[in-house]
Amino acid sequence: MASFDFKINNFDLLRLIAALQVVIVHAHEHFNVETGDGFISILSLFPGVPIFFVISGFLISASLERSKSLSSYIINRIVRIFPALWICFFLSNIILYFVFPVDFLSLDFFIWSIAQLTFFQFYNPEFLRGFGVGVLNGSLWTIPIELQFYLFLPFFYFIFKSLRWSSLFFVVIFILSMAVNVFYTSLNAVGNTIFVKLLGVSVFPYLFMFMVGIFLQQNRWIVKRFLYGKVLYWLVVYIALSFSLEKLGFLTKGNYLNPLSAGVLSLLVISFSYSFTNSFKNILRGNDISYGLYVYHMVIINVLIEMAIFDTASAFFFAVLTSIISAFLSWRFVERPALRLKNFRWRELSRKSSTRIY
Repeated sequence: MASFDFKINNFDLLRLIAALQVVIVHAHEHFNVETGDGFISILSLFPGVPIFFVISGFLISASLERSKSLSSYIINRIVRIFPALWICFFLSNIILYFVFPVDFLSLDFFIWSIAQLTFFQFYNPEFLRGFGVGVLNGSLWTIPIELQFYLFLPFFYFIFKSLRWSSLFFVVIFILSMAVNVFYTSLNAVGNTIFVKLLGVSVFPYLFMFMVGIFLQQNRWIVKRFLYGKVLYWLVVYIALSFSLEKLGFLTKGNYLNPLSAGVLSLLVISFSYSFTNSFKNILRGNDISYGLYVYHMVIINVLIEMAIFDTASAFFFAVLTSIISAFLSWRFVERPALRLKNFRWRELSRKSSTRIY
């Protein structure tokens, strides 16, 4: 086994697997595919959204620590998230023009556009309720949560540093987030009020997942000693725990799995990222299509539902294939070029605002 190297990992591959999990589950659900329920049930043990949150905690905290300034950190986050998001929004509206009646000059459309192009992607207007599943791109509810985490992280580091890296502070925030998660899950099960909806698109119920990533990134010796090269062991532990907790009545599947399962899943995620790295390192060859896959797939699913030209199985496979192609095109022509902006014309700005926050 090769020696542990923080920079050699399977994060791109894992993000792709997580995105595919989301795409497959959504396509199976929305096309009402009658076969494959057992496979979907197993797949739901490994929900893509919590996996994304753990990876973000691990990688974004490392990115913040590497950043020369707060401005460079913010710019890096902007160029990774918004270019692909904006292009997806633009293309989605072109599609709407041809397949669904929308008043593009109305105030409702203007408000929705501002929401989609900024920080409120979870907002869905009434005029789109008749299109597809009723929400043009419902998967984007996680984007505001990611953005909140990006904004929260520098303040978290600042306070953490002010308290001289107090473990107590970290533990308190972690436990509070788990409590909010349990509180939100229980409320969501009995009613979907405005308060519950807003809580569900805030970072607070999911913050503990991000924090596991932060903790492991800052304590890489734990990764090296207990997680590196041990993904098969953690997979067995996670599956055994999931089935045991399910027997006890705990939620073990989907985005709202119980905190204990989420915690062990987090360890499995990081273990996978640092296992069999030599075997997996050349699979993607630097093509990170996971984000494009995530942001485009529900638009494609909605269009296919609206057009109703395929049977369920054909629609399922066509949606998955088209989503992968769209993701590759997004990476090749939007995301990868946008990432070059990280080091383009911003160096002078970074030098002028070089205050470090950790």
